[in-house]
Amino acid sequence: MGWAKLHTEELPFDLLDILRNDYGKFVAFFEQLGHFNTSLVVKMAVQFSLFSGTLANLGTDRHHDLVRQAQTLQVLGCFGMTEKGHGSNVRGIETTATYDPKTQQFIVNTPNPKAMKTWIGGAQYCHFSVVFAHLIIGGENKGVHVFLVPMRDRNTQKLLPGVYVEDVEYKLGLNGIDNYSFGFNNVRIPRTNLLNRYSDVTPEGKYVCKFKTESQHFGATVGELSGGRIVIGAIGNAAAKSCLAIAIKYAFARKQFGPPGKSEISIMEYPSHYTRLMPLLARTFAIASGLAYVRDQYRHKHKNAEANAYGHCLTSAIKSAASFHTLHTADICRQACGGAGFRAPNLISGFLRDTHIFVTFEGDNQVLLQQVAKYLIAQYAQGCKQGGFKGTVFEYYKNGKVEFDGKEDLTCPRYQLYLFRNREVKMTEELIKRLRDRENRGEDQWESFKNEIVFANELGLAFADRLLHEQLLKDSQLCAFSISGTLSLLSKLNGLAQLQKSLAWFVTNDVLCKNLAKQVDSLVVSLSKEVSKISLDLVESFDIPSNILPPRADLSDYSCDTPQL
Repeated sequence: MGWAKLHTEELPFDLLDILRNDYGKFVAFFEQLGHFNTSLVVKMAVQFSLFSGTLANLGTDRHHDLVRQAQTLQVLGCFGMTEKGHGSNVRGIETTATYDPKTQQFIVNTPNPKAMKTWIGGAQYCHFSVVFAHLIIGGENKGVHVFLVPMRDRNTQKLLPGVYVEDVEYKLGLNGIDNYSFGFNNVRIPRTNLLNRYSDVTPEGKYVCKFKTESQHFGATVGELSGGRIVIGAIGNAAAKSCLAIAIKYAFARKQFGPPGKSEISIMEYPSHYTRLMPLLARTFAIASGLAYVRDQYRHKHKNAEANAYGHCLTSAIKSAASFHTLHTADICRQACGGAGFRAPNLISGFLRDTHIFVTFEGDNQVLLQQVAKYLIAQYAQGCKQGGFKGTVFEYYKNGKVEFDGKEDLTCPRYQLYLFRNREVKMTEELIKRLRDRENRGEDQWESFKNEIVFANELGLAFADRLLHEQLLKDSQLCAFSISGTLSLLSKLNGLAQLQKSLAWFVTNDVLCKNLAKQVDSLVVSLSKEVSKISLDLVESFDIPSNILPPRADLSDYSCDTPQL
């Protein structure tokens, strides 16, 4: 917490203002810290994004002074959503907050051990938690709302009456984070501790809500929290950049084998080496482009319900794609550095360990990808209803086809985008057909979707692939001429590498002919070789301070004196 205190005293922004008005700058701050120490940046994300962000976005003026105190760590907070028995199912939580009009208080209660909040970061020392609970008024459940619940005495740090906690104990990674479970035994809090941006309870016990239905209220509530997924994606991509910087510098410094009778050559000269690292480097740039786009779109989430729905889809897709990429990149970079990559002071093993959980928190990727698929189904249905797809994510789909007027060139990013768009449309149509067939056979809507979850998640990833490739291509076209060629090269490699992963689908669905498909593997190798020649410059462009990377490119440890015989 000392490092966090040091950084908070030098925050280059007002926390409340930036949470509400300049989220891109907020995300950039965490991305830079992601190169330094994963436990530190996650600890700060709990305090400033999850706790303070919830107060800023779901609270009103009566809660905002606490955000200012949280900025300087006068107040420590945590985020109490997940429960032991319900995981990602927020609607299924069992914690209750029952209103007592006689005392104008809410009674917060954990009815059983499964309802305990769990995996809550920062809970060992927090003074407050924002707690998700079902609001009960006069015996009627008004749905999930968010409450500010005091946890500890700010002077003595002792737990307040009715609050009980237990340690999650030692974990695979992120052991700088104090994860705890906690519950409440009829804890009373003031009426004003309800975060009341969208709904409130009058002193007499009358419920007031800006929305007509509970579902609309729930959607708006959880929608305000989706920005945390952008933060996780950015932190993860920073970790991926660090791993790639270490592994690529090592690959040029490390020499192994060589022609008979000649010196050893650097391992970067071997196709087996640059072909596993360079596609990851290209993908990292694609994710950076995607994150920039999603950050920009997230600013518009309050325009209307459609903007909010699109923002939810985007944050779900980018968090899933980025965290899967982070985990895979750290793993491959560890392998690419051999035994040196396994050595803790060389950092990659730490990133691999600490970012593993990124695929789970802020929404499990498997659940988030389902949300993306459901959004695509709704968008396709909207296009069919209005007689065209203008104004939907399928705007490129006209007259029953994805338009493309260029040459079928696998190294052309525009042609690659055409292929990704085709896959996105065809998979959406296929999922709709599968669901309809199941319902015609007697399955209800919930059951039919449950039975097609695997395919739905594949569709979610297909959307992410298209999004990331499209944004990197746009950046290559809009950037300064001096770097457009480099970004275009990265776009080509990223596109080919993603095609390679799903080549069977493109061929079996007649989107790509067999003759072209046969070229993909060799093109990935040749483009990877081309990118490898500039890879040192590319990782230098990440601008990672040298003093937080291993001091030697070859990852050797020559600090010990040679023993004298």
